[in-house]
Amino acid sequence: MSRLRRLPDWVGHPLPAVADAESILLAIFDETRAPQALGSWVSLAWLGAEEGPDTTGPFRREAPTELAAWAAMLVAGSVADAELYPAPSWWATRGIARPDRMSRQEWDERTGSTWERHYARGVAVALGWVTGELTDPRAMCPTLNGGAERISSLDRERYRTQLHRVAAGTAAR
Repeated sequence: MSRLRRLPDWVGHPLPAVADAESILLAIFDETRAPQALGSWVSLAWLGAEEGPDTTGPFRREAPTELAAWAAMLVAGSVADAELYPAPSWWATRGIARPDRMSRQEWDERTGSTWERHYARGVAVALGWVTGELTDPRAMCPTLNGGAERISSLDRERYRTQLHRVAAGTAAR
């Protein structure tokens, strides 16, 4: 059961859809320990938190603003792809102020860990879905469990079906 009670105004999906996706992702994480499911769940749960600078976001404590969500999504995509630490101009063109930038050490630790890269993929796809960059919530379906083993195709199809119902507005509450 989701604890989401409200969403920021900039989120284009209705609260029940995001709450259903959040609940499904938490259940998937409980079943698989998949870091991608955790990254997606943390991102969606963050949206319903009380806005304030001490709100736990996907990578750091910050209010769930639209700018913060876009920044986290863009950073997460690059971390998930194990890209090299970006130049200052990369951060600046994405509107990420110097104090809000991930340190080189944190970046290297995250990109150097398969678990962290899969967590980041979850962040990227969940925030991509709520910002409208991704239209299909099935992108949040993880491929690897917490032991870095492939999730069976049968289980993946079940998870994808559950997440697809979110988009169709037919997920069980």
